[in-house]
Amino acid sequence: MSTPRTEVPTARTRAWLVRIGRVLLVAVLSWLALRLIRGIDWDKVLSAITDLAWWQAVVLVLAGVLRLAVLSGVLFVLIETLRYPQALANESAGAAVSTIAPDPSDVVVRLAMFRSWRIETTSATSGLTLRILGFYVVRLAVPVLGFVLFWIAREYSSGFSWLALVGGTGALLLLGGLVLALRAAKSAAFVGSTLGKVVGGLRPAGGGPEIWSGRVVEFQSHSADRVRRHGATAALVLLLYVLVETGVLITCLSFAGVRIDPGIVLVLGCSFLVVYPMNGLPMMGLGVLDAAYIAFVTDYSDLDPTDLLGGMIVWRLTVQVLPVLLGLTTLAWWRRTTGASAESA
Repeated sequence: MSTPRTEVPTARTRAWLVRIGRVLLVAVLSWLALRLIRGIDWDKVLSAITDLAWWQAVVLVLAGVLRLAVLSGVLFVLIETLRYPQALANESAGAAVSTIAPDPSDVVVRLAMFRSWRIETTSATSGLTLRILGFYVVRLAVPVLGFVLFWIAREYSSGFSWLALVGGTGALLLLGGLVLALRAAKSAAFVGSTLGKVVGGLRPAGGGPEIWSGRVVEFQSHSADRVRRHGATAALVLLLYVLVETGVLITCLSFAGVRIDPGIVLVLGCSFLVVYPMNGLPMMGLGVLDAAYIAFVTDYSDLDPTDLLGGMIVWRLTVQVLPVLLGLTTLAWWRRTTGASAESA
């Protein structure tokens, strides 16, 4: 009697299962988050959004553009020969595609744009990879900043401390792995050789182990050089970006009717910093981040959750909807000007 053969899921099947799991996780967490927000006056929330003055809308548009402009500085620093307007266009397009299409669609579009601008492939790939990894390190590390600032300026918070501990530990582990990878040339050669054997078996024209080993070593050495020369500057730009995004949120909250004074600004800013890693969830942690943020703010202030929720919705319109509109406009401009040359390359 023959033993039934067990089907092994393909990589594509596993990828789809992961995506479905992430969507279900966010859906469940969002549902739970909405249940946590009790007593919300939804008419008041709608009023906070629709009653924005025209000049406030202009300020929010400028704030959204400033946010992208600061983030674009990371690519500008990490990719040699890339001009700042190109970095801004690439960041805008990537933000739009990552919002409306599954990973890694934004990376494909970003690399196509780099090719159309004649940016060297190794430099572009290295800079984009370092930007992504660096953003994760900073995203995990900023809860420590929020915890320390709140502790110094006001009081010790056990809730802040736990998030700071988890985030800081994750940031250190990721940073340590990144540093180790950038220093290990022998490991890079081994990985490249292994990739060459795999690719050679699937597609002989893709090159042999020696070619792939050289490519990966070149990538590793190039990345190490960029980190050595510009890593600190890129990290400071990323930190500035997080602070700008915090300022954008506080501005949105004030426009929605939230009372603003120095003590409240401390609570609003530090609470956002400690929940910031949730920003890395799909749709920027929609629902989950919002509920956690409102819970922290209301624990340390007498602010109305309804006003806070209205401000969070205004913030999401500024940092999610506006970048999509800007990014799609940028993509249309790029395809009209240089996109055809990239697609034919």
